[in-house]
Amino acid sequence: MEVHGEIYWNWIVAVDLFGAGLSAGAFFLSAMAYFLGHEKYNNITRIGAYIAPFPLIIGIICLIIDLERPHLFWKLLLTVQPNSVMSLGAWLLFIFSLFSFVHLYLWLPEGYDIPHLFKKIPESWRRNPLLRVIENNRFLRDFRTKDLTVKRGLIAGFGIPISIGVGIYTGVLLGALVAKPFWNNPMLPMLFLLSALNTGAAAICLLGCFLGGRGRMSRQDIETNKFIVHSIDFTLMVFLVIAIALFLFGLYTSPRSSVEAAGLIMGGEFTFLFWVMFVGIGVILPLSIEVYELIPHFITQVALREHKPWLSGVLAISVLLGGFTLRYVVVYAGQLAKVIA
Repeated sequence: MEVHGEIYWNWIVAVDLFGAGLSAGAFFLSAMAYFLGHEKYNNITRIGAYIAPFPLIIGIICLIIDLERPHLFWKLLLTVQPNSVMSLGAWLLFIFSLFSFVHLYLWLPEGYDIPHLFKKIPESWRRNPLLRVIENNRFLRDFRTKDLTVKRGLIAGFGIPISIGVGIYTGVLLGALVAKPFWNNPMLPMLFLLSALNTGAAAICLLGCFLGGRGRMSRQDIETNKFIVHSIDFTLMVFLVIAIALFLFGLYTSPRSSVEAAGLIMGGEFTFLFWVMFVGIGVILPLSIEVYELIPHFITQVALREHKPWLSGVLAISVLLGGFTLRYVVVYAGQLAKVIA
């Protein structure tokens, strides 16, 4: 007989997992675009850097507010417990947030270095001793003006494995709970990682539709960025389809508890959300759009179709909606399905 569990983690946890994954995906693609060609894919690198810190921070703030004693959250960072996935994850998210903010700072437009920013502060405020120390700090003054290329490369290079770790961690955190058969699936971390990269690419695409209109980017730049973003997105979604199939296969080839847990998305209460909202709208629809955009170019070697911002917007929004739905379903279904006694 199946035992149904209580709901302790609500939609806020899904927001946290989604935000962390989106930030990790945006940082990873931004850094990879920099190494593949920082001049050719400069817009992708810059937009990814603008996005990376904020979804993670929003998710963490929501999670802290939802705690019973939110004022004590900082105690997680006082110790490192190697045997605790939660402790290691807290440190991983903290380190990644630092990297993402530095990455953002290094890619801000000219005029955002410390000396220029302090010139915009009223003179009366600048008399504050603390602000004077910051303004006159040589390291901060030179950080964006000396060896900028080296600094960008170092932050991107070290940040790539950290961002991958964050993308995987969101699945490992749930999978570590052995008593939850829906979560204790070896494909869950990979499913979350691919979804994180996918949503990161979608966020870059969506913001690019607003920041990179025809008045701001040349036709060649639009086509170059469109091709690489859609190619990455198409590849990720193909692997995502495979990961979904393997995730379901893992549920049905595991002990009876996992088979019963699979029923929650195979005719159960989460069937619509999983198959229509996540698979249908979040995977199949954008994959179909990618096929429409890319296949003629690859098969017949013709130029890419005329860029339609609204179509890219539909693709990006559907991917983001699907990415959040996946985490919502996994969080709730995982708590309702328990080991069969």
